[in-house]
Amino acid sequence: MRSLLDNRILIVLGKGGVGKSVVAGAIGLHAATSGRKALIAEMNGQETQAAIWSRPHVGYEGGPLSDRLDAVSITPSGAVEEYLVRALKFRALYDLVFRNRYIEPLMNGILGLSDLCSIGKVMDLEWHRTSGAFGPDAEGPYRHDLIVVDAPATGHGLAMLRAPQAMMDITRVGPLFQNSRLIRDLICSEDKCSVVLVTLPEELPVMETLETATVLREQLNIQVAGVIVNAMPPEDGDWSPALWDELQQLTAATGGHARAAVDTTLRVQRRRERAEHLVEDLQQKLAVPILEFPELNDHPIGPQSLLQLSSRLKAWT
Repeated sequence: MRSLLDNRILIVLGKGGVGKSVVAGAIGLHAATSGRKALIAEMNGQETQAAIWSRPHVGYEGGPLSDRLDAVSITPSGAVEEYLVRALKFRALYDLVFRNRYIEPLMNGILGLSDLCSIGKVMDLEWHRTSGAFGPDAEGPYRHDLIVVDAPATGHGLAMLRAPQAMMDITRVGPLFQNSRLIRDLICSEDKCSVVLVTLPEELPVMETLETATVLREQLNIQVAGVIVNAMPPEDGDWSPALWDELQQLTAATGGHARAAVDTTLRVQRRRERAEHLVEDLQQKLAVPILEFPELNDHPIGPQSLLQLSSRLKAWT
């Protein structure tokens, strides 16, 4: 099994509400506590990691969360502006042409430029060296050993990953084509980039995870490192069916708090059984590592919660 930390880029992808940002934070912290310098790149201007660590907003320029762990918040508008100003080499021209109220929706909506530049910003971050050198041919140690991308929810996330090939199909030649091909080659590189899918142990998220894995592998040629099943119900222990029957009979007669406790435990047990069946289905159909993160009662999530989850990742490294 290949280690997660052998990648340069890990894209964390899943249905909205499954806990992608928490998983991305746990992966970044795991890399940092393993001696790597890690960067969590949040898409669409999110600032979840700063909130978890009780830090000021890191913004588009990025900032530290803890020792060897940084974060950056990538906004589509910031990524488009950075790319086009660099390509045009003249900010006034960018302001004149691309901040036009008619041109901007065309570039972002029809041509998908915002998605392309957002994932292109991840490529830029991968190029950065500690010396300040930048670019595909730059040499020296990387500024960050691992970049963890907290991607948008599945539908938008897949659109973002499709954007480089889509732009290549539109442009065919020229600088935008060449840049798009560099991005496409990076996210399709088996040596550098993988996707970690995140799901809940519920039927609809698991079904979407299976469909997403198929799209990544068969349509986009992007490898899936594995799946993290978040918020797994707790195990009920190894109590025998005979003991459960006896407990139910006893509490049925007494009622009260004892009966309520047994009923609650039985509900959790049934949830756990359904969750285990869904995990087995993922294992059989995807043939990739499956890791379970426990259900947390911490609200809000903080660094100690991430540390607890990150310890689970040792099984993957």
